This record gives sequence, C-alpha cells and structure tokens, in this order.
Amino acid sequence: MTSPSSDTNNNLIIQENQIFSIENFQIEVLLYLGQLSANIHYFQVNISPTDIDTSPSKLGLLRVGSTGGGLHRELQLREILGDYKMIAGLIAHTTVDSVIINLPSSSIPNSETPEKQQDDTETATEDIKIESKTNSVSVIYNENTSEENEPKAVISEDKSHTSSSLETDSEYLEDEYYPEIEINSDDSPSKFILISDFPEDTKTLETWLKTEHSLEESLSVTTQVCQFFRYVHERHWCFISIEPKLVQIGTPSRFFDLTSAYPVGEVLPSGLQGNYCASELTYNKSPIHESMSSYTVGALLYHSIHKQPLSLHQTIDIEINPIPRIYQILKICLSPIPEERFPLSQLLSILLETRQVIRTPKIQWNIASQSTVGLSTSRLQNEDNYGIRQQQLSDLETMILGVVADGMGGMSQGEIASKLAVQTVLEEPIPPEFKTVEQRNEWLMSLFKKANEIISKNVKDGGTTLSLVLAIAQKLMIAHVGDSRIYLLRQGEISQLSEDHSLVAMLVASGEITAAESLEHPDRNVLTKSLGSKRRLSDGYVQNLRRTTQDLSTTLENGDILLLCSDGVWDLVMKDELTEIFNSNQDLKSAVDKTIERVLDRGASDNATLLALQCRMDKL
Repeated sequence: MTSPSSDTNNNLIIQENQIFSIENFQIEVLLYLGQLSANIHYFQVNISPTDIDTSPSKLGLLRVGSTGGGLHRELQLREILGDYKMIAGLIAHTTVDSVIINLPSSSIPNSETPEKQQDDTETATEDIKIESKTNSVSVIYNENTSEENEPKAVISEDKSHTSSSLETDSEYLEDEYYPEIEINSDDSPSKFILISDFPEDTKTLETWLKTEHSLEESLSVTTQVCQFFRYVHERHWCFISIEPKLVQIGTPSRFFDLTSAYPVGEVLPSGLQGNYCASELTYNKSPIHESMSSYTVGALLYHSIHKQPLSLHQTIDIEINPIPRIYQILKICLSPIPEERFPLSQLLSILLETRQVIRTPKIQWNIASQSTVGLSTSRLQNEDNYGIRQQQLSDLETMILGVVADGMGGMSQGEIASKLAVQTVLEEPIPPEFKTVEQRNEWLMSLFKKANEIISKNVKDGGTTLSLVLAIAQKLMIAHVGDSRIYLLRQGEISQLSEDHSLVAMLVASGEITAAESLEHPDRNVLTKSLGSKRRLSDGYVQNLRRTTQDLSTTLENGDILLLCSDGVWDLVMKDELTEIFNSNQDLKSAVDKTIERVLDRGASDNATLLALQCRMDKL
C-alpha cells in the first residue's frame, strides 16, 4: 500500500492501493472496475472518515470523468431529482484540476464496457497492445499538457520488479519506446470525482439476473425500473441504457449511476450500442426520446425472462417466448420503430396490470346441487328455488353468484315468490361502478329491495327466504334474509356465515331456550324476516358479513366449499354431519347426493335444497 501521492505538477494520482483524501474522507483505492460509461473510470474504494469518533470505514464507488461529460449530466439530474428514494446519495464530490489514473494492465483494452461510443478514440483504445503484465497504463488529465490538453495513455515501467530482474532485462528496456496513445477525447482540463456507497454485490441487478425467479418477480423489478424512468422523464430527462451492476434490487431499488440519462431532445455526439440501447442510438442522429427508455425497460424484461440479454445484432426478428401479455409487451417495447413503442406512463400501467393478473390466482369453481320436494303428503310442490350465475368481469375478476330461496304461502304462492326472487338476482345487470366492496354491497342490498318489491306486487299471502353468496376473484360477500343457511367449509371445519331470522333463534339468543331445545320447539318454522312480508325493507333488514365477521368481505382460500341450503336440509342434517360427509367424499356431487339421501332417510318433512360451490385456485 502506498501513501497519498502527487507528482511535481500537483496531480492527483489514482491507482489500486493508493490512498488520498477528499473532503472529510480518506479514500483507499481497492479495485479498478473499468469504463462502464464512456470516458468515465470506475473504482471500488474503501471510505474512512477523517473525523474523530465517527462511523467505521465502508465500501464506496469512486468515479472520475470530465466536467462536461456523463458525471456533469448526473450532477444536473441529481439536483433536479433531489432526495428521490430510488437514487443512491453521494457521499462526496469535488472538482480536481489535474488527475493521473494508473490503470492495471489487464484493464486495457477494456472489453467489459457495456456501451461503446462509436468514435475514433474508442478504436484507438482497443488497439493498445500489452506485451507484459509488468506494465501499467496511466491516463493523464493535466491542464498543462500539450496537444490541447488531451488525455494520454502512457505505458510505463512497473517499479515492483526486483533488482535482479531489472538487471537482466535492462538492455531490452533501454532500447524499447512506449508511445503516448490517446484513449479518449476530453478537452476539459478539470475532472469531476464522485463518491457514493457501493452496491451490495449479492443484491445487484446483475446478480439478480443470474438467478432463477418467477414471472411475477421479473415484472416487479422491471416495473420499479419503469417507474423510475417515468419519474425522470416527467422532468424532461431520459435513460437510454442501464448498468445492472450499479443497480441494487430492493424496496425500493436504487440506482448508483445516472450517467446513461440525457435531457430530452439532446443529440449524442456519436453513436451508442449496448444490450439495453435502442437500435436508433447506433447512429448519432436521433434526438433523445422517451421511446428509448421504453426500449431499455423492454430489454431488461426480455433479459429477465429469457435468461440472456438481447444480442446487439438482434433488432428485428427477436425470438420471444409465447407468454400471453408478456409477448405483446416485449414485441411493442422492442420494436425497431420508435413510434410504435409504449409511452412510459402507459407501459408502467400495463406492467402493473400484468403483474396483478399473474399474481392473482386463476379461480375455477366446482358446482353441485340437488333439490327435492321431500316426503310430506302436505307438500306436493317444491317451493324451493336456486340458481348460479357466472360472469367474467375482467382479466382479473371472475364473478360467481349462488342463490337459494325457500318459498312459503298457500297454494303455489311460495313457489312463485322464491322463483321471482331467484330470477331477479340472476337477471339484474352489473352496474358500471362495481370495483369496491362498498359498491358491491350496495348492489346486493338493491337486489333484495327489488326482489321484495316484485314479490309484494305479484304474490298474495306469500313470501320467501333469500340467501346469496357473491365471490369476485378471492373476495366473498353474502346477503341473507330468512332461515335458509350459508356455511363455509374450510380445511375440514365448518362455520355458519348467515344468521337465522326465526323465532327460535331469537329465543336462543335471549337465553329463554337452549340450542338443543330449539330443534324440537313447536314454533321453529316461524320466521321473523322474509321477502314479501312488507312493502319496503328498512336499513339493516338484509344481513351481510358484518353480522358474523369483521368486514363486508372475506378472502377465499384454495379448497373452500360454500354450502347454501334450505331449512329442509339443515333441520335434519346437523353441521357436524355435513362436515363429515363433505370431508369423506372428495367428489362434490357425491357429497351433495349423500346429504339429500340422508334427508330422505330421515323423513324429509319439508322441501330440501342444497347448493355446493368449491373454489380451486391456480397460479401461473
């Protein structure tokens, strides 16, 4: 390790193992990382505060470049963005009039540079030949140098040779000539030096791209990048590439280098190529535009999904995996025609929606049902009615609505009442505003009010119970009046979601009789609530989930079974029996049939209807 050093012209020397001070920090250069952006040198350093009793040393990122180049743009953009959470802050930055960078020989030529400015100076860099690992390259930035202050690459002798080796090779070293070779173009005598934290290697985008991850994870990371790009574009700047090793994945992700961002409308002095660069950047004629940022986002998503970056020559016939939605996004983002690409705001919206589609389980419903008039000689007509309604509301939302109604009244009045109630529920159109739980609950309440009005006008001396379940995606809601029941069977345990609107239920609730006594009570069929019994329904007349749970909706789980049944079922088959039947029969239809068989075996003194819906969820 060497001490802080400068030459006779007061040059700041930067090389591996060198130590120097900037502001209140002592900087130890650990490793040269290369020219990751044009005319900017990147180093891994160790940062130690020079103040007493301060925090310990830590790894940092040191960058050196011209005052008119990429670092200058970055400082401009940082001033615009302020303390935006997706950019890593600077620890220190300064301007130095004269800098000498001694590069390790293995870094020349630098073949790892992701983007290449297509100019003569870059070609000159690649033409440098290193004959011996004992040589190093110095890049001299000095306001006093000749030839209009151009930086020079000088092949110089490595002083670490032993004396014996020097003596052996002296006659050859004295005769060799090492010309100064220009490695980049920079007419600014002073240089920017920027120091920031160093991204954690295990958390960089470069490391993340090498690991296995789900489609949802790919979209999550890409969406964050798109969000950042859109935020920058709203301030009239555009990212036209990305350096994965200088992006740290997290919540949020953070960018440690902003040198690939340019003001909107600026024209590059020379062409630019890279795995994440739009094809039109190859030629320095296209003004910077947001479609270039959209291309970069698309190229990152492509790399993440296909496990490899786009080839520099793969611009038209890009092979894309046939994944619905992803295929269209990539096809449009990576179009060689800039005007066909998504604007960033639209792209962000599509990425968010696509991620939601993918992360939302695909729900399939298994449905089984059976209804019987029963065995009573006084009930020759089935006054029960039931139905199912399924509808695709959007790519994300599949709706299923199940309903059971148990009619009551003389002659055929009960059958008509229950039929009108079920018909109203199944035929009522979905309103335009149907996104929130509150809007859906309001719609359910309106169904009951409308069914009640229709029954009141068309049925004399008749009425009906009405029990309804509504599941949209994974959200379950209910609406209920009467003594039919709604059960939820989950992981082998059953719970009643509805409440009984009956006289015996009130007596049990008040403590006048026990639950066991209610089974034999002579008034157990007397209802306290039904549809058709009154002209208008008061607020709170219809029960929702808030009466038995905390909220208007609950979240369904894979394998959940919803049971809707009239009292002709639950009056003869207890909850524990229902649980046993459905747990022991994997086939839903077999469980329903067995339940009705048990009802008939026990006399079936009433009409009996059972509707079962089983939820199956699959993720992409």
